[in-house]
Amino acid sequence: MTYQIIYSSDASIPMQSDELEDLLEQAREHNAQRGITGALVYVDGIFLQILEGEAATIKALMARISRDLRHEAVTVLQEGEVPSARFSDWKMAYIGATPEQLADWLCLPGTTPVVELFDGMRRDSSRVEGVAQSVLSVLSADRSDPASGPQGRA
Repeated sequence: MTYQIIYSSDASIPMQSDELEDLLEQAREHNAQRGITGALVYVDGIFLQILEGEAATIKALMARISRDLRHEAVTVLQEGEVPSARFSDWKMAYIGATPEQLADWLCLPGTTPVVELFDGMRRDSSRVEGVAQSVLSVLSADRSDPASGPQGRA
């Protein structure tokens, strides 16, 4: 079985695209060495990340993320064993989502503030699974569309 953690955190300082690229490059290298797969979604200064791999490895990575000064208010939204890795094609996929896109994934109005979207996921863990499935759908669609750009790659 695969261990999966889905968490959110606030960026201590909003990240620019070059900083995100550096973060992703580091994560992909680290994850490749440790057999970790997953996806990172960044929306208006808030991270949503899905991590998959061996339980001890994922828990150690979460401890590291919790100490990382780039993250504040690290909140585990869902964790546990899953039958198989759903993000096994990606060492660390990336989606720069819009607030409207996240609201759509949560089946909420597109005008819902981002903070409320994440608060809703924190209060109702059943919404987290729907978001994870939406992320997977976006990544799979991007992979099959060569014109989709860098989103979702690696």
